[in-house]
Amino acid sequence: MKRFIYNIAIAAGVVLGMSSCEGFLDKVPTDSVVAESAMVTMADAKVAANGLYTDLKYYNMYGTYMICLGDMRGDNLYPRELNGSFNSFYIHNFSASQTNYFGLWQNYYNIIMKASTFIANVNSIPVENSSDEAVRDDLMGQAYAVRALCYFDLARLYGYPYLKDNGASLGAVILDHSNEKQGIVSPEEAKEMTRGTVAETYAQAMSDIQAALGVLSKSKNTGHFNYWAAKMLQGKMALYKGDYQLAFSANQEVVEQSPYKMVDNEDYIAYWSEEGNDESVLEFLVSPDGDIDGDGGFNTIYHSMWFESTNAGRSVIPTKKWMDLFSETPNDVRAQFITENDPDASGVNEECFWLKKFTGNKAWEALTFRQNNPRIFRITDAYLMAAEAALKTGNQSVADNYLNAVRQRADVTAEAVAATEELIMLERHKEFIGEGHRFFDVMRTGGEIVRDMSEDVRDYDGDPKRVITWNDHIIVLPIADTEFTVHPKLQQNPGY
Repeated sequence: MKRFIYNIAIAAGVVLGMSSCEGFLDKVPTDSVVAESAMVTMADAKVAANGLYTDLKYYNMYGTYMICLGDMRGDNLYPRELNGSFNSFYIHNFSASQTNYFGLWQNYYNIIMKASTFIANVNSIPVENSSDEAVRDDLMGQAYAVRALCYFDLARLYGYPYLKDNGASLGAVILDHSNEKQGIVSPEEAKEMTRGTVAETYAQAMSDIQAALGVLSKSKNTGHFNYWAAKMLQGKMALYKGDYQLAFSANQEVVEQSPYKMVDNEDYIAYWSEEGNDESVLEFLVSPDGDIDGDGGFNTIYHSMWFESTNAGRSVIPTKKWMDLFSETPNDVRAQFITENDPDASGVNEECFWLKKFTGNKAWEALTFRQNNPRIFRITDAYLMAAEAALKTGNQSVADNYLNAVRQRADVTAEAVAATEELIMLERHKEFIGEGHRFFDVMRTGGEIVRDMSEDVRDYDGDPKRVITWNDHIIVLPIADTEFTVHPKLQQNPGY
């Protein structure tokens, strides 16, 4: 019987983008998976695998949106312009009719389908020796890990935090990834699709990451998923769902056994203008000569935070709340990210402080827009996740050691402390500005985002204080209205 595959085209060994904008499972009719004829050599497979990361790095994924949804919905960053493109993220002004921001749902399924097609066909590539077989297995593991990341992101963007209701809220549409189907869906099936729960979405992501861990290489590779990046993803998902024993063991393994390490205090500032440093377990590469072709749109959020030229975006500013975290710790190296220097060198401060964290890779200074690789997984995160999980499982001394390792890397004068949940969250707040963690960290733990709008240097016309909890409907995104014309049985999130 003729089958249809959606949002997939792998032609001439290159993973291509979506074919239309009709729905998150747009159809491309074919009698077989396209990759069967296109992905015939190991070189084809490598290019196709790189294509999965290319999609993830665009401005409407980790290039901008995932950073904004993590930091600007939280209390780390806010936009300088009231009517700028970033303001919707800050004020949570989302609606199902806003299709410009909600291509995320479709984008993730585009990548899921590409990864599924890759998994279904990579084993058909002939290999000549065990070395080729290991490479093929590693590429398949990367596809599994990418798919796991997509399902995890769908769960935390479109579903309420796992611990709020034990994963009972609506999550993602979970495709059939059995060996026979690998996500291939007929038009009739597409019309009947409904969303699974958050728990079911996590189960699919956990299954994928387990499959990835079984075949991924342990060799250091900052630009692609390897075993260690997949292990961190497993540990992060376990932490979000409250499986603290797994969260601890996974992150401890990365800390104690991986080839990655935190950079020293004196190298911390320079780390952000380099790529492939020992601290980075996974970066999405955007350099002109990296594994993945550079994309100008990718760096949008970073040059908006800081750009030392007349071309500065100058549109994203650290909150007073974040800057005040360092008021009593002046020796903390991260306080050096706060500057009053106007990035366009005009001498006009505009009553703003700036975040001098993402100054651009120093090797690319000749480019019009200096670029930064977003750090998807840093070993510093593994330390803090392991500390949190250790504390939850009653291992105080290990939690102390991991927390203090991060604190004393940032401030060599800091005295050791006994770890508490509050201190761990404080350290995460200080450490990960501009990396898209903050909102998810607070919401997953049932905390509150408290933003004092009176401290906003803009003429903000709204409530002077905004408190956001995991009970607010705005913490989950709506699915775009356009999806329901193609997939009528999808369920919309409450409040939209």
